[in-house]
Amino acid sequence: MAIQISAGCILLNDVVTMKTIVTVIIALMFLAPFSFGQHGETNHGDAQEHENAHEGSSHRITMVMAYSFLKNQIDASTNDILAAPTFGLNYDYLFHPRWGVGLHTDIVLQQFKVEKHSENVELTRANPVAVCAVGLFSPLPSLVLIAGYGIELEKHENIQLLRFGVEYGFHLPGNWELGFALEFDNKMNAYNSWIFGAGFSKLF
Repeated sequence: MAIQISAGCILLNDVVTMKTIVTVIIALMFLAPFSFGQHGETNHGDAQEHENAHEGSSHRITMVMAYSFLKNQIDASTNDILAAPTFGLNYDYLFHPRWGVGLHTDIVLQQFKVEKHSENVELTRANPVAVCAVGLFSPLPSLVLIAGYGIELEKHENIQLLRFGVEYGFHLPGNWELGFALEFDNKMNAYNSWIFGAGFSKLF
């Protein structure tokens, strides 16, 4: 894979405010179509490139290696961020050069404890698996905005989630693609996490 990920976990004390990044991602999803429309005539060459980028390819399978970042806060004495290795396998159906749908799955290769916000109780997660149905929109060549709904499956408790993200890809020979993605998972009434990673995609 494009990134070597250690088997251990990383503790970080300071991170960028999550609400700010979520706001930026959501704003991009709503404003990108209008922005592209206003510049459609001047960017005709880019638009044509975008239309032809995946010509003849409707399906995409992606293997992802990433880190999941989440608050490892159980009580007032701890306020760290845990970064756990994550592996993902995604399938996307591209029914239009700009639009697609997909089924994204990932597993966090770590056992950890978090606070369940709705009840203020400790929640144990052991290698949780997320399964998420997503919609894809590509406002510009190589840029994809992601939004979806799914469920995190785990032996202690299953949790519903909302996912928002952005992905940037680089086309490679042989209908391959290298992509980097940043995603935010809102685990409803439980906890939130960020996923940052890279993956190889095969288009066919």
